[in-house]
Amino acid sequence: GSDISVEDLELESIFDVDVKEPSGLTINNAGTILYTVSDNTAQVYRLDTKGGLMQVFSYAGQDLEGVSIFKDGKLLLAEERSKEIVVFDASSGIFTKHKINYKNDSENSGIEGVAYAENLNAIFILNEKSPGKLIRLRSDFSVLVEYELNFASDYSGIFYDSSSSNLWIVSDQNKTLNKCTFKGELIDSYSIRITQAEGVAITNNKIYIISDAEEKLYVYKKPQ
Repeated sequence: GSDISVEDLELESIFDVDVKEPSGLTINNAGTILYTVSDNTAQVYRLDTKGGLMQVFSYAGQDLEGVSIFKDGKLLLAEERSKEIVVFDASSGIFTKHKINYKNDSENSGIEGVAYAENLNAIFILNEKSPGKLIRLRSDFSVLVEYELNFASDYSGIFYDSSSSNLWIVSDQNKTLNKCTFKGELIDSYSIRITQAEGVAITNNKIYIISDAEEKLYVYKKPQ
């Protein structure tokens, strides 16, 4: 248990997204372009900040559940069941897969999110549940350290906020957005009234959360 009270976020807008079961979200540094993945089609999509579809990429995955901006204009993709992180070059379509070696108890609950922290040169991934874990990878995709998470019953999306060096982790079952240290310690928790929130992306003044079941993009004001 924790003594952190759950606060509300101020909702700014809700947009429809023309992607089947979007699962995972990230945003470029300029705060102008979103990327999402579909766990229905296992493809990668570029969106504007109102959820409008700009591009569908050629990568065809198996079970995509997460996406992050990586270095040199590349993306990181999370393949849940095979426990792979894919480095995807969106401009060329070339990709490389990296198997992540860690233990979890359930075949279907695997990597549920990925976030790259440029200033730490670290990659963070989430194991959804059984148990919920935050796993920090080195730049060669080997596991540096695992932290067990205990502030929600599942963990469905993650984003690294470089402005404050915090991680933001969304829980689909608890309907919360959680601000954490990069060791997975809870700082703040916010209530979100979203069915199946599966991805989160943060800019200096906005929070974007994508719903898998509703196929909608929620935009909140970022608390200061």
